[in-house]
Amino acid sequence: MPKRRMLLIGLGLGLGLVLFLAAAIAPIAWIEASCMETPVDDSATYSPILSPEHRRPETNTYVTYPEWLIVHVYEDYAAVAHAEGESAFPYFSSIGRYWSNLCVMTRHASARGGITSDSKAMLYTIGVSFSIEMALKGAYEKTMGWLTETIGGEPATPEDRFARAVADDYALFLVQAPWYAYPFTQKLKTFWREVPWGEGNVIRKLERRASFSLEFGFKALYARAIGALAGMAPAPLQVRSVVRGWDTSGVQEADIKTFEALAGGLQVIETSRYRDFTHIVRRLSMRGVDIVEIAGNDEVFTTILLPTKVPGLVGQSLIDSPVAARPGWHREGLLVKVIDLGPLVRRLASIGGELEHVYEY
Repeated sequence: MPKRRMLLIGLGLGLGLVLFLAAAIAPIAWIEASCMETPVDDSATYSPILSPEHRRPETNTYVTYPEWLIVHVYEDYAAVAHAEGESAFPYFSSIGRYWSNLCVMTRHASARGGITSDSKAMLYTIGVSFSIEMALKGAYEKTMGWLTETIGGEPATPEDRFARAVADDYALFLVQAPWYAYPFTQKLKTFWREVPWGEGNVIRKLERRASFSLEFGFKALYARAIGALAGMAPAPLQVRSVVRGWDTSGVQEADIKTFEALAGGLQVIETSRYRDFTHIVRRLSMRGVDIVEIAGNDEVFTTILLPTKVPGLVGQSLIDSPVAARPGWHREGLLVKVIDLGPLVRRLASIGGELEHVYEY
């Protein structure tokens, strides 16, 4: 190969790398420059009930949300893929939503004590990874994916059905486990072993086999690397809360451990975290049991789903975005007093809304 051609190829690769790094660094630089607030000391405004070993920083409720936003995106993606096909999903706007929402959360977290370097590194790493995935997947599905989807027509190929079932499974898996623990390799083996060759449009079949294999093959390798790093600092799986209105004569619930009863009709309980915690909050609230404190905090960030805008809800609205899987619905993020969670859940039940998630530190 002539030296001139090699030089041009090298320059092209170098320019591509520079542009890629610039695109990856740009949103991080924007967050650091535009979304940081000066910490305000409000430690004297609330005296925690729980002992120090069961408390967690209030800032965790903000920095937890961007991780869960990605979970919500995958839930929406699975629903849209079933209803309209993979090419209909808003990949690129999902990238913008991650970074704009991270900016909002960063402002509130930095004003309430700051964000640790570990949390920043995690949020920026998953943000860049998510952005790359959505950009590549969006560029592909909006072009080649759309073309073979149009050529293939209806009904969906076995490859489509398998991939959409896996999208459902993956979205369900993410609500209680980290993404890197998903069995990507096993799903890929099952795909090639069980999906039949003799049904559906051949062009769509071949394209789906190639795209699914590339995506899951890469994710399997990437998950091993991330899983090895995450295993060095496993996250706690339980959280303690203080509740009011607990019926001590009731049957012990398998997913709730009770500890000491406190003055004023208060009760200390311990539960699972993540989506399980939200289910428990919803269930207790509908029984008239109110949460008073979570992990030593009296404020918590939560998201709700609504078919229409409802004025007068408790809390401070921090974010508001459409729900891709439910046309006309929107997701609203509220910073609420913990004691207001119960009334909020009961109000939502009366107007057809839903408590989506409580970001419990």
